[in-house]
Amino acid sequence: MRTEAEKFEVEKRVFEEFASAAQLVYDNASLTKGDANVGEPDIRVNLAGELVYFELTEACAPEFAAAVSESIKRGEMVGAVWGEDVSAATVRKKLSKSYAVPEPVELLIYTDGFTGSTDEMLVAELDPVLAEGLGPFRKVWLLGDEVSVLASVPTS
Repeated sequence: MRTEAEKFEVEKRVFEEFASAAQLVYDNASLTKGDANVGEPDIRVNLAGELVYFELTEACAPEFAAAVSESIKRGEMVGAVWGEDVSAATVRKKLSKSYAVPEPVELLIYTDGFTGSTDEMLVAELDPVLAEGLGPFRKVWLLGDEVSVLASVPTS
């Protein structure tokens, strides 16, 4: 199990990769860990002059992630692994959350190599879930082979 500091290092790396791929302008010094104890999402950042929070979630097949992790620990190659991608269930859970922040919150779904699904497969799986609503999020992003916006709240 990762410590909070280790978890933030992963989240920070993923966010930086995402921001670069999406060509988002942000103040690097403002990139900080949100405080879950007071209802904040994972990351707080000044994005082009606006304070925005990001909740991150990994699209993965747990069996695959566990097999890779175990193989790395033992210094062995990963064998064949079968498992079910639980991305839709994970995203549904995120959509049901609420946050105690007045600023906008965006959801970043990332693959990080632990899914057997292609980006296209993930989009097809998540589209029906996102069609039900975005919960607390104004925008939902996917960082896979490329970065894309899966859904966003219409602006008036």
